[in-house]
Amino acid sequence: MSDAIASHGYNVESSDLFDRGYGDAGVDFLKSDKTADNIITNPPFHSAEEFVAAAREKATKKYAFLLRLAFLESANRQKTIFLDNPPSKIWVFSERITFYPRGAVRKGSGTTAYAWFVWDQENDGPTELSWLPTGYKSGSKSKPSSGLLL
Repeated sequence: MSDAIASHGYNVESSDLFDRGYGDAGVDFLKSDKTADNIITNPPFHSAEEFVAAAREKATKKYAFLLRLAFLESANRQKTIFLDNPPSKIWVFSERITFYPRGAVRKGSGTTAYAWFVWDQENDGPTELSWLPTGYKSGSKSKPSSGLLL
């Protein structure tokens, strides 16, 4: 994600709790006191609620999370996140995406639906739901009309 965002001319700082060979390793997002205008991440699903709460405090403008579409489900999230702090926009992947470990053989298609959940600190309106165009899996140059998701 960092390389794709940087290729559009944005200044990007990358970090991860574990050393995956990219960015600053050993950074625990939930414990860090660092802030940024925008935060974009793919958090561990089991910690996604905590990441959303932390990003709300750490992002001065927007924050975007790549999450399972099932993140919309849950009575608890409805009470702890969505009633008080709904996303500004949800970009649903029209095609199932698959995450492969580095060096793995790519085959088949994913079985899990994903979406980008975007919060804008200045947005007071309802959540806008959109679909990403098809072609991402094939490497097509097709992109959302607004360019970057934020």
